Amino acid sequence: MKKIIMLGLALTLAIVLAACGDDNAEGDKKKDEQTQEEGNTSKEGQEQQVKVTDKEKVEEGTAVASVNGDEIKGERYNPIYTQLKTQMAQYGQDVSDLDKLKEQTINVLVEQHLIRQDAASKGIKVSDKEVQSEFDSLKEENGDQLTAVLEQFNLTEDQFKRQLEDDLITTKYIDSQLEIKVTDKEVEEYYNQLKEQNEEIGKLKDLKDQIKNQIKQQKTNEQLQKKVDKLKKDAKVETLI
Repeated sequence: MKKIIMLGLALTLAIVLAACGDDNAEGDKKKDEQTQEEGNTSKEGQEQQVKVTDKEKVEEGTAVASVNGDEIKGERYNPIYTQLKTQMAQYGQDVSDLDKLKEQTINVLVEQHLIRQDAASKGIKVSDKEVQSEFDSLKEENGDQLTAVLEQFNLTEDQFKRQLEDDLITTKYIDSQLEIKVTDKEVEEYYNQLKEQNEEIGKLKDLKDQIKNQIKQQKTNEQLQKKVDKLKKDAKVETLI
């Protein structure tokens, strides 16, 4: 999950996952056991009010980083900073080191922009119509939840749509540039590992699709991170704040 977050914070993905949470609950006992203690910590974090002071924010027109000559400005920085700080606090992580938070936010923005640049060079685009259509679908399916998330992260609909555009570009980029295969053997090995930890996990035939999706997501994250790391190595990146 950390890689997903660092590659774009995946706010829209978080909404979709939350909406599907009930469907996944039955076959996800291992995850429940592993995260029970973390969940308690998360609840404690949620009870704390996460504030972002004016000192932490950047003027919307101020450049925070440059990626191959393209400037990333405060209007993109502030929403990501707020989300990152809020999510870290919810999971009980220390958010007192503001320099570290700034560095992590810049890293998220740089990785996002590197994907956008490489996608553009390969003709991968997302139209305003596609963004609006996806937003309308999310709003229809997750109306109250979407509103709550926007309020939680202090996001406007326009800011959310900009991040949604990043998500859609990344999705097209993954589909076009990555080849992810999951074998039956990998699924069976993963299932056996789960069963060793929980004998009551259920039958393989009932969990096969879910396990396959989990392995595919893990492989996707790993391959995408490798691509981004290579792009970053070859890029000219400057931090400007």
